[in-house]
Amino acid sequence: MFNYCIIILKFVEKSMKDIKRIVIPVDKTESSKNAVRRGAFFAKILGIDAKIVSVNDTHQFMSSVVLEEKLRKEAEAALDGYKKIGEDLGVTLETVLISGDPAEEIVKFAKEDDLIVIVSDREKPIDGIILGGSVSKNVIRNAPCSVLVVK
Repeated sequence: MFNYCIIILKFVEKSMKDIKRIVIPVDKTESSKNAVRRGAFFAKILGIDAKIVSVNDTHQFMSSVVLEEKLRKEAEAALDGYKKIGEDLGVTLETVLISGDPAEEIVKFAKEDDLIVIVSDREKPIDGIILGGSVSKNVIRNAPCSVLVVK
């Protein structure tokens, strides 16, 4: 009898060898912790770097420097919390805070040999696939690498 599991595992092993870095885009939602846990887990198994990326998209709407600074500090505090999740799993996660449109900046940050682990809270059919909000949808459509969507 032919063992399909062995073929699948060999395929996964071969394709995972091409991954050099895991990119984990996050926001301040509770569900981003799931993406960090999964991304850190894969980074540990593969022995590769992982970066947590948060994109500040409020600058285009803000005219208050004080409020903008407050939001930046909140984002940095959230990143520190996500970094702690990686430390608890025995993985060092680098954090990066970028400004701009979230989907565009995530796609720019990712390289061909990366794996993006992104969270999607909501389930709704988009183009025949179960996805979430427009950020994850746009990242999937435009990413130069593989994307793993985590609920």
